[in-house]
Amino acid sequence: MPLLRAEAEKLSQNQVVQGIIEEIITVNEMYSLLPFTKVDGKAYLYKRENTLPTVDFIDPSEDVPESAGTFTEVVTKLRILIGDVDVDKFMNETMSDTEDQLGTQIALKTKAMARKFQDSVVNGNNTTNAKEFDGLKALTVAGQTIPVAANGGALSLTQMDQLIDAVPNGPDFIMMRSGTRRAYVAQLRAAAGNTGAMIQHPNFDVPVLAHNGVPIIVNDYLPGNETLGSGTNLCSVYAVRANELDGLHGLYGGDQAGIRLEDIGTVQNKDATRTRVKWYCGLALKSTKSVARLSGVTNI
Repeated sequence: MPLLRAEAEKLSQNQVVQGIIEEIITVNEMYSLLPFTKVDGKAYLYKRENTLPTVDFIDPSEDVPESAGTFTEVVTKLRILIGDVDVDKFMNETMSDTEDQLGTQIALKTKAMARKFQDSVVNGNNTTNAKEFDGLKALTVAGQTIPVAANGGALSLTQMDQLIDAVPNGPDFIMMRSGTRRAYVAQLRAAAGNTGAMIQHPNFDVPVLAHNGVPIIVNDYLPGNETLGSGTNLCSVYAVRANELDGLHGLYGGDQAGIRLEDIGTVQNKDATRTRVKWYCGLALKSTKSVARLSGVTNI
């Protein structure tokens, strides 16, 4: 009887590649540009100008007019982003020959947390979910929102100029989806036969596309299903000034910035260890003039 393939395969092992291939990928270059401030306490309070005092010309011996400026207090609370992961001790000790079962699950949990935070930085809305912080979309005031057209329309170079001008102190970057960036580059090729100016930014290893000297970054957490008038499946482009003085910046509480791990120990009713992944975080926008939004863009 000849050697059958089924019998031969019993004596052979497949090659197992160590490591987990990343398959869930979303581009967000904003993460490299957002500064963070430590908060001592449960909330972060700052004050915005509301009204300026008045001055006027007077004649000699005339009474001097008196007035004072007013301010608006803004309170941004820290939020708790958290999750546990349990790993069975038997599986961790006997099935970690190729991959560390505990380490792999912790890595995936921290990746999920980072993705949740990055999504909330854009789409968080404290009105619809009181447990999360307001993201960029909710923080942008109506006066800083520029509609492309009544029902949406294609991105134009003139509107890009208008978006930059809407941030008086100058944006640190322009943020858009990947598809919007491709449409922008296509316009440059059609208009001038090139792909636009490239600048070297200290936060990136390679040159970055720029419009009028302002870096253009990609953030695919920006939604592509927005509506405007009767228009659907639209997106937005943002101009952002990011700093701790008058711009947009992240917040963290506690002794450590970023994601933290806690070994909770053995689960009471299971032969498993529990690891807690958490982040006390938030987002603050000092001046409402530090963010502008171009809405209703069809190039998603």
